Amino acid sequence: MRGLRSNVLAVGLLAAFCTAIFRGLDNFTVHNLITAPDKLTAAFAYLIIGGWTGVIAGTFFSLILGRKLIDDKFRKIVFNNRQMHWSAFISGSISAGSTLFILLGNQLGDPSVIVALSSLTIVYTILYDLSTGQADWKYLFLPSIVTITGGMMAGFSGSLSVTAIGLFYVVVVSNGLGAFSEIIEQKGVRASDSVNLFIWRFFWLALTGTILAIAVSLPRGYFSLLVATIQQGMIHLPWVITTMFFVFVAIGLKLYLKGTQAVSVVLLILSAQVILAYPITIIGDRLQPGLFGELPTISIWMIRIMGAILIIFGIFQLEIGKKNFNK
Repeated sequence: MRGLRSNVLAVGLLAAFCTAIFRGLDNFTVHNLITAPDKLTAAFAYLIIGGWTGVIAGTFFSLILGRKLIDDKFRKIVFNNRQMHWSAFISGSISAGSTLFILLGNQLGDPSVIVALSSLTIVYTILYDLSTGQADWKYLFLPSIVTITGGMMAGFSGSLSVTAIGLFYVVVVSNGLGAFSEIIEQKGVRASDSVNLFIWRFFWLALTGTILAIAVSLPRGYFSLLVATIQQGMIHLPWVITTMFFVFVAIGLKLYLKGTQAVSVVLLILSAQVILAYPITIIGDRLQPGLFGELPTISIWMIRIMGAILIIFGIFQLEIGKKNFNK
């Protein structure tokens, strides 16, 4: 793995592949395993189960595979690195909200939709670059329009109202929070290593997610349903642990790349997950019809594929625009 880690593109593509896998597993989970009459309660239940499973299983994966598979700088779990812990706290807390809304989005669409929409995080990082003077709007206006239009097409479900809700959950809220987290994470990984940041980030994600779930469920009168959904969901713990392995590899390698690469460059490479999500969705549905809910018609698939092409094209043009500005 040491030789592979020196190849930024190879590491990024492996992270993209694992990201597409765990997005697909998440989507299956919210459609078939951890469900409830109230969608928000179901999302909270999976956030809690997945969060704490990620902490425990992720720590195990880190101690066994962290140095060999993810980051050769990792030696042990670190408790006294203030910059890393501060970054982990902020990014983990923000990621709890981001994850909640992407789980809500999962309930409305199949993996191909969610992966395509979640890749639009890079648009927010470009806006950050613009606001800090690291890019020029004249190079980025058209690529941004192309990318956003592609995201709307790739997320089209056949229903304008459902598509609009999905765009709000994933693109506006989840991606907006996620972009801030992406930037904060870079500071943390450069102050320590990607494995430690992964562990502590997940701890704060789980803790914040649990507090948020209780704080929202109690006044809504859904706390008993939340507890019951968690209890029922624990039956599927082996499945969740498997999902968390792919999360560990995907996020661990993404954090590793941030140690040396710009955030937008990392997200650019990870945009390959858009292409990978389509065969995962189609093959999964062929093996078990209805696995990810009801899939769209051929005509809607064509709109989605055209949208995915626009996303990839727009993202590459965004990066070219940044490079032109830096010349």
